[in-house]
Amino acid sequence: MNLPGFGPEQQQRLHNAHVLVIGAGGLGCPIMQTLAATGVGNITMYDDDTVALSNIHRQILFDADDVGKAKVEVAAKRIQAIQPHITVHANKERLTEDNFIQALEGIDLLIDGSDTFQTKFLAADAAEITGTPLMWGSVLRYRGDVALWWSGPGAPDDGVGMRDLYPAQPDADSVPDCATAGVLGVTTSVVGGLMATEAVKFLTGLAPVPPGRLHMYDALSATIRQFNVSRDPARALVEGFGVYDASCALPSNDGQELLDLLDRGEAVALDVREPHEKVLSDIAHPGQNLPMSQVAQDSNAAEEVFASLPPGEVIVYCASGKRSTNFVEQYAGQASKYGLQLHSLPGGAHRWALP
Repeated sequence: MNLPGFGPEQQQRLHNAHVLVIGAGGLGCPIMQTLAATGVGNITMYDDDTVALSNIHRQILFDADDVGKAKVEVAAKRIQAIQPHITVHANKERLTEDNFIQALEGIDLLIDGSDTFQTKFLAADAAEITGTPLMWGSVLRYRGDVALWWSGPGAPDDGVGMRDLYPAQPDADSVPDCATAGVLGVTTSVVGGLMATEAVKFLTGLAPVPPGRLHMYDALSATIRQFNVSRDPARALVEGFGVYDASCALPSNDGQELLDLLDRGEAVALDVREPHEKVLSDIAHPGQNLPMSQVAQDSNAAEEVFASLPPGEVIVYCASGKRSTNFVEQYAGQASKYGLQLHSLPGGAHRWALP
């Protein structure tokens, strides 16, 4: 209350505000922790995932005892403990084209803490269709981006939407793989803190938060650059949902038959994950490790491995099935010269790892 420009009126605005947070992960955790502590009175969260040990270095609302529990249930309990008198709605489900518009009813600010292009473009379109302000953030490796997007019904005349910067969802092969790019854990806290700060400024009117002002944070240089994104006059506003590529989704077909081949000794396994992933979990019959990072650096790496394997069936696997699918598509012809038939394991180690 001693802050210039921040008094009972601003605190009441926070208490009356209702925010919806997508994702209880590396961004969602520090965002919700900060907003609850600051006094935002109504927080709704959506996430259908469970706590994993490999993620808690950046998901600061969780600890090792929470592994396997629903993220939203643990997160709701933790932020409710910070502010017992706020209202928290925990939804263990995904936001989709079927439920997104209804979920935004009565929401003052949509906060996107998701980590896939599919969800980010879906959220941006839902925000523009309904005219809901969108606090957007993303993190990759040592960099994070933050911006307020606001376009559509009721938005300012100079409002800017995310599609003014990114008109179309990138092709899955044109961006770093979501399983291999990596994230410095503390970077998510910094970016989440920046998003929460912008959210508090926006909800209280403490300072202007212009739509389209993009903040780019670099952890290695500890710097923030700013760019102003303008509304594209040639772009028509989004009025309905489109098609969203689930570039990191798990394959839907079953891989049990492939595992049965390994059980009977009729196939060998080839793990294309990184070494640190292999330490965390593995399938019942692990095989030779050929990290995709090694393949990218050494054009002969795959051929050397093929030459060392006995002719027959090879079950290629990664974390979710995406990298293994790409590997099979790229190297099946080369492997056939050595009498090898490559098959990608759907669902990867995430689905078939030993308990």
